[in-house]
Amino acid sequence: MSGRVAALDSLGVPTTLRETESNGMDREVLATPAVLATATLFGVRIAINARGAIPIDLVALQEWLVPLTALVCAGSLLAIAVLDGEGHETVGLAFVGVFGMAGTIARPAYVPAVVAIVAGTALATGDRLLAVRDRRLGPTLVASLLVCGLTASLIGTFGIEPATTRSVGSQLTLLGIAGTPVFLARGRADWLFGALGAGLLVALGVIAPFLLGATGLVAGAIVGASVPVMALAVGGLTTTASAALRRRHHAAALGTGLLLFAGIPATVPRALALVLALALLVGALPGGVIDA
Repeated sequence: MSGRVAALDSLGVPTTLRETESNGMDREVLATPAVLATATLFGVRIAINARGAIPIDLVALQEWLVPLTALVCAGSLLAIAVLDGEGHETVGLAFVGVFGMAGTIARPAYVPAVVAIVAGTALATGDRLLAVRDRRLGPTLVASLLVCGLTASLIGTFGIEPATTRSVGSQLTLLGIAGTPVFLARGRADWLFGALGAGLLVALGVIAPFLLGATGLVAGAIVGASVPVMALAVGGLTTTASAALRRRHHAAALGTGLLLFAGIPATVPRALALVLALALLVGALPGGVIDA
């Protein structure tokens, strides 16, 4: 019997249920519904801020999309935990998914949901980083910034110095987003695209500062962050997106999209989208952090 299993392994035939399921259901497939839902909600927020003549009640649509997006993101996290997670990552992502759903549906479960989201994210991310063969400081530092930004932003929802905690959460999250290129190998073209993205945001901040501030607040929930920090985040995210698309790393590309659409994790739906993005980006390791 052992000889037969060894022969199947040598042919690349899956011999376990997890292998069979994960071969057919990659992380990018499991995360796609969440990306689509988050992108739709992002577009509705932009449209509301634009205040154009649209024959649809966008505010009512947004109120319906917010819990739906949270449930879809939680479902994607649960699916990844069951079908593609390993070790403590499975436990962490399942915690985030289950309590994320509970906090969305039942208001009394909000506090436990926030605690579970923060703890589960730290557990899943830490376990995945420890499993990487070629451990480096960069990915660990960036992941820590994102988890700290998540924690500070959600603490603000309890009314604990909300102005300070939301500002700190925004800046930590933006700095973490700026560092996301460490999860992938980058080339000169990727850095060029990143510099272009950062330059365009700085130009928008000079030409139309009120538009940038209003859009950042409504669509991205950004509070108290300066234009240079926002430019760093846009530059880093553009670099990561370019590297992911150029190397056809679809999971990382979806992760960058989620970071853009989610914004600052100051609510449970935004937090779940950020956790999913982090799971996709950390899952890109060991994709390399050496410039190509």
